[in-house]
Amino acid sequence: MSSADGDRRARLPGMRPALVLAYHGLGRFPRALDPYNLMLDPARFREQVQALRGRGYRFVSLAQIGAHLRHGTPPEGVCALTFDDGTCDNLELLAPLLVELELPASIFVCPGLLGSAHFAMPAQAGVRLMDAQQLRELASAARVEIGSHTNTHCDLSTADGRQALAEMRSSKDALEQLLGRQVRTFAYPKCGYSPSCPDAAARAGYELAVTCEGRGGWRPFELARESITSLDGRLAFALKSRRLYLPLRNSPPGTLARALARPVRHRTG
Repeated sequence: MSSADGDRRARLPGMRPALVLAYHGLGRFPRALDPYNLMLDPARFREQVQALRGRGYRFVSLAQIGAHLRHGTPPEGVCALTFDDGTCDNLELLAPLLVELELPASIFVCPGLLGSAHFAMPAQAGVRLMDAQQLRELASAARVEIGSHTNTHCDLSTADGRQALAEMRSSKDALEQLLGRQVRTFAYPKCGYSPSCPDAAARAGYELAVTCEGRGGWRPFELARESITSLDGRLAFALKSRRLYLPLRNSPPGTLARALARPVRHRTG
């Protein structure tokens, strides 16, 4: 197939859906030290960016996605990058890549956990969250937007309106005081949120709140993201970046394939 044929195929309707991608950190870790597959090899991240650009994608900020949402839905061929938790590699590895590749990105952090060990990584991995000074340095980068991820990565899936508003407002205030700038975006930890959360996010003064794992859509306070993990090879990323992965995974053939792929348990006795 010629490059022209590939370009025409990439531009068919539906082949370049608007995307918001959800990452965590960058780094090379063995599976034993990354049990939740959060840390992506920087070379693979670069490859994914180049693959999207090869399909004609343009990288935009979450603010630009929000502007589109105020007038409908984002057009095909735009992608926003987001990173949850605020690990030190966001400053050490990601920030230089954003400059080199000319990419904007949103980083969601927990002001109550700054400088601590990552809550979901084994101690032996040595992965830490940025401290206040590191966060200020990252926030000063022209292509970086800082958003809130609650104070301490708390689960909001059962929060009532009062609880959700208090958590969202206090984490926003803490970050704004630390950074000296407005914090406009919010990410639900573990993608979970109760029915009260979207309204609470609006009342807290955010412009957007993002989720993932098949939840949400193109609503400003339930904005869907595609989660990218360290296990995603080229095929998985190709499906996720076409918003086909979860529909295929949850289809009857996909469910059957996953069941057949599980290790066979030998019965004893």
